[in-house]
Amino acid sequence: MQSVERIVKIISSFNLSESRLSLDDLTKKSGLPKATVYRIAEALCEEHILEKDRSTSSYRIGIRLFELGSQYLSSMRLKDVAFAEMEELHQQTGETIHMGILDGTEVVSIEGFESVKSLHTKLFIGKRAPLYCTAVGKAILAFLPESERERLVNLLQLVRRTSKTIIDKDALREELANIRSRGTAIDSGENEDGVVCVGAPIFDSSKEVVASISISGPAFRMGEEIIERYSKLLREVVSRISFALGYRADI
Repeated sequence: MQSVERIVKIISSFNLSESRLSLDDLTKKSGLPKATVYRIAEALCEEHILEKDRSTSSYRIGIRLFELGSQYLSSMRLKDVAFAEMEELHQQTGETIHMGILDGTEVVSIEGFESVKSLHTKLFIGKRAPLYCTAVGKAILAFLPESERERLVNLLQLVRRTSKTIIDKDALREELANIRSRGTAIDSGENEDGVVCVGAPIFDSSKEVVASISISGPAFRMGEEIIERYSKLLREVVSRISFALGYRADI
C-alpha cells in the first residue's frame, strides 16, 4: 500500500498549470525523499505512465495515463448513450438486457435491466463470462480486428459448459464468420442450459468494437421467430448507439 500511495502522490503532483515538473519539483510536491521520487518516476517512465524530456530531465504525464483516462471516459459515455436505448429495449421485449465489454479473454457486465417475468435470466453487474460461448462475448470477439481476434482465439481454453458449447477452435472461427455475416451472435444454451441469448456489437468513432448488448431469456420463450425479431431490434439499437458514439460506416 505504501508503494501505491507514493505513486499516487507523484502522479498527483501534475496539473494543468504545471504539466512539466523537474525531479526537485516532484520531490517538493510529493513530500517524498528525492531518491524515492527518482526511482519511482523512472519506473513509471518505463511503463509510459510518465514521460521524461531527456534535454531538460523534466517529467510529464505519459501516453498510458491518457489511454486509461480515455477508456474511462469512453465507458462512461457509452453507458450514458446506451442507457435509454437499453431501457426501451427492455420494455419492448420484457426480457433481460445486458451490456458487456471486453476484458482479457472474458466479457464483463457493465449495465443492464433484469426481466420482471417470473422465469427470467438473472443480471449481475460486474460478472465475468466467457467470450466463446455467450452472445455478448461472441458479438465482440467476432468483430475485433483479425489479428486481435485470432490472438484471443488462440489464448482461449474452450471448456464445455453445456452439451451445446463449441469446444473446437476451427468451429468457433466458423461461428464467428457467421456472426459477422448476420450482424448478431446467438447463444442457444451454449453457456447455460435452457437460456438463449442474442447479442450485437457496438462500435465507436474509430470503427472499433467497444461493447455489445444482448437480450436473454428462457429457451421456451426464445423460439426462432422471436430470435429473428429480437435480432432485428438489436441491430437497430446498436446502430443508433454506435452512431451516437461517432461511428460512421461509410467514412
